[in-house]
Amino acid sequence: MLTAMNEATGDDGIVVIMDEAVGDEFTPDTEGLDRVMYGFSLFSCRPDGLFHRPSAATGTVMRPSTLRRYAAEAGFAGVDVLEDGFGFWRFYELVRA
Repeated sequence: MLTAMNEATGDDGIVVIMDEAVGDEFTPDTEGLDRVMYGFSLFSCRPDGLFHRPSAATGTVMRPSTLRRYAAEAGFAGVDVLEDGFGFWRFYELVRA
């Protein structure tokens, strides 16, 4: 999908991704919402993604490092986190080369 977005928007287009504002990593001291989203991801969204092909089967929780890897594979130069003050949501801008 990101490759198609990269091609569709051209050199002057902007791609913004909205995702849940989970932590950079899952750690033993992770907060409540992050734990709930991770559990939902493991038992619902990821299995659904594994069933439907083609799919990266990421699940509900897409850590920033995962988005950076997907963006690089799609030909983007990087990922900027836009203002991270939206509570439940985080917005990313995919950066062109």
